[in-house]
Amino acid sequence: MFARTIVPLGILILLLSFSAVQTVQGQGWDVSSPDKKVKVTIATKGNRLSYSVSYANTSAIGSSPLGIVRDDQQFSENLKFISKTAAAIDGTYTLRIGRKLQCRNQANEVTLTFENENKESVQLIFRAYNDGMAYRYHFPKTDNTPYKIIREESGFAIAKDAKAWIQPYDLNVRKKPCYEAFYENGMAVGTPSPNPAGWAFSALFNTKGLWVLLTEAGLDETYPGTHMEDKAGNGIYTIRFPEKEEVTSDADPEPVSTLPWTTPWRAAVIGPSLATIQETSLVTNLSPPSVIQDVSWIKPGRSSWSWWSAGGTTRDFEVQKQYIDFTADMKWDYVLIDAGWHEMKNGKMEDLVKYADSKKVGIVLWYHSGMGREKDTLSDANLMAFPDARKKEFEKIAAWGVKGVKVDFFDGDKQPVIKRYYDIMRDAAANKIMVNFHGSTLPRGWERTYPHLVSMESVKGAEGAGRQEFCDRAPIQNTILPFTRNVVGPMDYTPVTFTNKREAKRQTTFAHELALSVVFESGVFHFADNMKSYQALPEEPKNFLRQVPVAWDETRYVTGIPGKYIVIARRKGSAWYIAGINGQDAEQEISFDLPFLKKEVTLSQITDGPVAGTFAATALKTNGKNIRVKIIAKGGFVLYMPENTVTAKRK
Repeated sequence: MFARTIVPLGILILLLSFSAVQTVQGQGWDVSSPDKKVKVTIATKGNRLSYSVSYANTSAIGSSPLGIVRDDQQFSENLKFISKTAAAIDGTYTLRIGRKLQCRNQANEVTLTFENENKESVQLIFRAYNDGMAYRYHFPKTDNTPYKIIREESGFAIAKDAKAWIQPYDLNVRKKPCYEAFYENGMAVGTPSPNPAGWAFSALFNTKGLWVLLTEAGLDETYPGTHMEDKAGNGIYTIRFPEKEEVTSDADPEPVSTLPWTTPWRAAVIGPSLATIQETSLVTNLSPPSVIQDVSWIKPGRSSWSWWSAGGTTRDFEVQKQYIDFTADMKWDYVLIDAGWHEMKNGKMEDLVKYADSKKVGIVLWYHSGMGREKDTLSDANLMAFPDARKKEFEKIAAWGVKGVKVDFFDGDKQPVIKRYYDIMRDAAANKIMVNFHGSTLPRGWERTYPHLVSMESVKGAEGAGRQEFCDRAPIQNTILPFTRNVVGPMDYTPVTFTNKREAKRQTTFAHELALSVVFESGVFHFADNMKSYQALPEEPKNFLRQVPVAWDETRYVTGIPGKYIVIARRKGSAWYIAGINGQDAEQEISFDLPFLKKEVTLSQITDGPVAGTFAATALKTNGKNIRVKIIAKGGFVLYMPENTVTAKRK
């Protein structure tokens, strides 16, 4: 359980001035962001507490419910105010992966202590950042008795005239992930979810000229992952625990813990521009600092992967050797060997790892999480469920020289499932093994605490490209994900595919797919197509894929609208990579500035060619002003500094 104290690793705690936190005539309390644009107001409403949030005096979140109920007593009504403390938080930290590696955590915080009728205490902790706000509950009493929270009444009130880009939470009855539905595109607030389970985080809204992204952060082993529901259809999205039907765990959906006990953060990114949404570090700001001192072995990178095009090849030593040779030629960093590698033929895995090492290529191996298989006989299929077996496995593959694991099929958000993630992250860290989670929950800032967590799936990604519905919806979904799912953490979408999978016909163009290597962010970026597809590319796009980074020093929103198009710029060192995609059925001509280009430069540009399935490569001399690009229907483009301008170094 994470301690309540927020002092560690250089975070400075100071008393706030009365301008930041003040009592409102004894009936409520305000906390404002350092720049005073975000203002959170906590107030009494009848016999209950509520809060609201404004940005520059414009309502972002309306009057929203607060309260939490344990199995022994309630902390949601008739609460008596006891005390208030205030703090200013200002510190910096460094990430190993992400949109921005050097981050500043700056906020104002207020902690309000209340008592219920039984004189039992609960604390409400609110933070106001320049780009949003967050709150959580804390039970300060020390008691080794297990308690259960049966209901959290927390909510977010969004205006009924707002638009929503929001994803149904899958009703998990068939051991399928809960975060792989399609996002609704600009849906009316209050529209019922097609699933009785409600809506998943993260959820984007446009309201009163503001953009609001709702999510959860700071989730630890004392709580399940949560999602939202809007029972009344009135735009008040309240917290909902996992579904009882989530069959990978037979535990109750409600959390259980001893005291003291702190809940996860309920968080909202808020700003007048989509730049605020896309450039935020709010989720990692709300997460505990890294527990790993030596991070030199954690290396983001690019990976090949044979499973997408030919799953059975994971069992073939000779085919995987070919993929290693191909990966080395592409100057990529890893080969992911997916399910089936335990049955390797024509050679041993430890010999394959040695061969890869001789080519300066790292091997990543697939495992099942073991969730739902704890009662089965111990085998390769469920060893992650058994602590001793899991530790021995990590020790064994670390001795071989394996660099990472992909752990799959968690398929639920109950508290024991969350604990399994933590167990795996801890045991992997002890053996210097990087981790990628598939069939997983949503990122909630764990990559700050455990920086060897390089990616998570929790997305309807390109593995679904064998279905025509996925292919038909991908162009629009690809323009929504950078403003929603990928905002809250690394996203293993497995994109950049140029061939069709099975009978389904891809709708995105070649340049659209190429641009996804910049538009999407993941600490290890898995290029999903078969190696022959990449080998057949013209030199310009092939060389682009040889050098494109995956961990970025800076990210800038350039232009775009979710569901229509997006242009994004990312920096690695002094090199900038700019990419755009069009999700629409018609050509989109856009103009934009790149103010970070301080002098005239020549950028390489790759767009779609005149014939479907081709590229066009040109040079663009620009000072960053009034750049105009035409993106064909469902197409894309990249602009970048070529290798002869900035040398691309292996990460």
